[in-house]
Amino acid sequence: MKKVQEAESFVFASSERQRMRHVPLRSGGVRMTAHAGGGKFEEGIDFEVDYDAGYIARTSASRIPDWSEHALSGVTAFDHTQYPSYTNRDYTVYATYQYEEAEEALKAVDVSDSESHAANGFGDLAADPLAGLREKLVRGGEIVYAVLGDSISAGGDAGEPALAFFGRLAAWIEETHPGCRVTIENRAIGGETSEGGAARVATDIVPLRPDLVTVGYGMNDQNKYEHGNGVPLEDYKRNIRQMVDAISEAGDAAVILVTPCEPNPLWKHTSGQIGEYAEALRAIGRDRGIPVGDAHAAWMRALAAGKTPESLLLNNINHPNNYGHDLYFEAMKSAFNQSKRV
Repeated sequence: MKKVQEAESFVFASSERQRMRHVPLRSGGVRMTAHAGGGKFEEGIDFEVDYDAGYIARTSASRIPDWSEHALSGVTAFDHTQYPSYTNRDYTVYATYQYEEAEEALKAVDVSDSESHAANGFGDLAADPLAGLREKLVRGGEIVYAVLGDSISAGGDAGEPALAFFGRLAAWIEETHPGCRVTIENRAIGGETSEGGAARVATDIVPLRPDLVTVGYGMNDQNKYEHGNGVPLEDYKRNIRQMVDAISEAGDAAVILVTPCEPNPLWKHTSGQIGEYAEALRAIGRDRGIPVGDAHAAWMRALAAGKTPESLLLNNINHPNNYGHDLYFEAMKSAFNQSKRV
């Protein structure tokens, strides 16, 4: 089956080759644009593609900025406050291309989804946790989608709100349910931890009477400081449960928990424990019968497939670029679809 990979992100250092998520079809070529300004780059002049092995590289004479000249190239345990510019905004490019998805790969995806479905705790006898929302979608009309979380949920460093995961999710719901109109009420706050979310969920989310709420915390909770993590893991679990309880007790809103992506491992505040925070959300999802948009798992698959932290994080610290937000969206869509299988 022929498919299109839209806007896969890359950050190139010198002429070092990078693996693509899929082996591109030579017949379709590769189109590449810059994140900053949307400028276009030409194959054979600015970049070269190995269509047999699925690799891509910047040419020596390329107009694509060279990340090896970035102020943080080769720097470990960096403190971003000590640099006038630390982002990857000017270095990030997006490649769009066609690829052939084999039948065996499709089967593997289906198996993976089933395993994730089971891991989230939605066994054969469990009730669909999104059943109420699905009924509303069938009836049509306005769906109020409340977004609770930190700067990632606020859309930090997405090119525009429509490209942030919540914008993509809302558009997908409207596309698959033409009679619905999704109103996004974004109450996410940059820099916030789960402590802040637990403190304000009753005043900022409940009065909205939402039909759907996504809860996305963990990135700032895991930050490492001299006194320890921003929010210790056990306190984080308590805060997430408190938010879930407040939303569930106030109405019939569907809740989806969102696991955080990996921050840059070279940033001084990266604790290396964000996987534990992600697993805590999965465990709460299993315990409460709540779908989990497992962006962390999707992120780890991307890294294992050859993506670099720089190619996924626009601010070079902890904010996904457009492609990173698409990974979040695909995880959300998977959670939405998996819960339907019960």
